[in-house]
This record gives sequence, C-alpha cells and structure tokens, in this order.
Amino acid sequence: MQMGRGSIRLPPFRNAATILALLLVVTSVIWKVALNAGVTLYLIPANVLEGEVWQLVSWLPAAAPQTGSVLFGALILWNTGGNLESMWGRSRFLRFMLATTFVAGVLTLLTALVISPLRGIPFFGGDILSAIAWVGYGCVMWRSQLNIFGFPLTGKTFAFIGVGIAFLNAVFNSPLLLVAEAWALLLTFAYARYQLPGSLLERFGSWRLERTLKKRSSHLRSIEGGGRNVGGDSDKYLH
Repeated sequence: MQMGRGSIRLPPFRNAATILALLLVVTSVIWKVALNAGVTLYLIPANVLEGEVWQLVSWLPAAAPQTGSVLFGALILWNTGGNLESMWGRSRFLRFMLATTFVAGVLTLLTALVISPLRGIPFFGGDILSAIAWVGYGCVMWRSQLNIFGFPLTGKTFAFIGVGIAFLNAVFNSPLLLVAEAWALLLTFAYARYQLPGSLLERFGSWRLERTLKKRSSHLRSIEGGGRNVGGDSDKYLH
C-alpha cells in the first residue's frame, strides 16, 4: 500500500521495487538451499578475506533465511521502495539501493579487519535493502505528513522507526549483526537527507569555478582611451 498524504493505494507491480522484492524471496530460498549444500553466498568477511570476493555481490539480494525476514523485507521493498521509486525514478532508485548496500558491505569488510569477531558473522543484503528503502523514504518525506494505516506520522518519525527496528534486531540477536546495517543507514541519511556526496561535489565545483575566474581576472589590466571621442570615464578598457 502506498503511504502518501491523505491516500493509500497499491504501488504498481511492474517497477524496480517489485522486481527487487521478488528477487529477495527467490534468492533467499536458493541461497539457503546452497548453504545446506555447503556453498555460502551470504557475506562472511572471513570468507572474502580468504578469496571468496564474489560474496560482496552475491550477498546483495538475499535476506536472512527466516520466514519473517524474507516476507517482511519483500513487503517493505514492494511497498515503501515503490513509493521511493515513484519519487526518484527507476534509475536513481536502483543506483541508491544497490550502491548503498554494496558500499555497506565493503565498509563492513574493512571494519572486520579491526574487529575480528565480525569475520565469522554472515550478513544479508536483503535485510539491508529493506532497511534503507524504509529509512530512505522517511528521509525524503522528512517534514511531510504520512498516513500509515490511519496513523499520522511525519517522514522523520517514520525514518527513525526504521532505525529503531534495526536497533531491536541487534538487541535481540547480536550487536555485531548491526554493523552492516549501521553503515547502510548512515549512508542513507547522508544521501537521502543531506544529498551527500552530490552537494559536496556541487560546492567543490562552484569553488573551483570561482577560483578559475579570479585567476583569469588577475591577468586583466585597464588602459587609457587616449584621445578617443568618448565621454566621462568611458575611455578605460580592459586588455
């Protein structure tokens, strides 16, 4: 159901968010079967450090092999992710979802180099995808009023509810499981709420242009117009 201001409607079925939701369900089942056969496609930092670098990509679509995680994650992707896609467009939505999850995996791997207990913990990209879809939508709708199943909430509250769910998962399981999700949520706030790194690049471009213009203007000098038939101070030109 689409959670908009004053209306609730189903998101379209032929969008990227729906494809991600279906992919999450299918891969979660296949990845679990593969795990039972001795093949790990989730992200385990120790395995990556030993050469199984494909896990940095293969972990992206699959949720934790639990019925609740798979179904809840798929519903969030289809529902909230669909709303976010309708606002951003398919291309930007997919870039945000996949790039954020991938970078969170890389940062988790780097963190495992410092915190050794992380190396043996499996991380699930599908859980990350649903979390950043939830929080990302809340960040975009920050001050807007949402109608969530009849309850009025601001986008800010909705985003922090998503953060709270991630925190509860860490409390009931292990705080170490929160590392990848914490990285992903930090990246989500930076991008969806504060437009980073785009705003920084824009400021850098403006600073660079201003510096170039000042540098070029330093080579300009004024010359007198001599005896030209011009009036007032119009006999000065830049050369």
